[in-house]
Amino acid sequence: SCLGGGRLFNDDSFQPLRDELARVAQELNAESIEQVVYAWILRLPSQPLPIIGSGKMERVRSAVVAEKLKMSRQQWFRIRKAALGYDVP
Repeated sequence: SCLGGGRLFNDDSFQPLRDELARVAQELNAESIEQVVYAWILRLPSQPLPIIGSGKMERVRSAVVAEKLKMSRQQWFRIRKAALGYDVP
C-alpha cells in the first residue's frame, strides 16, 4: 500500500515524513497528507498508478484530487529526503 497499510499515520518512525507531508500539504492547500502522498507517487519518474485498495469513497476522492495538485520538484525531493532519512545525492 502506498500509505504503508496505515503505518504512515500510526508508526512513530514515520513522524519526520508526516511532518514534511503536512508542510507540503499546507503549501499546496491540500486537504490531507494522504492527498500529498498520492500526488508524490503520481510524480515518480516511472509514472506508476497507485492502487487505492479501499472501497471508501473518501479515499478514492482523495486520490482523484491528488492528480490536480501542482507539486514542485523541490517539494517532491523534500518528501523523498524525509522518507529516506538522508539527502538525495
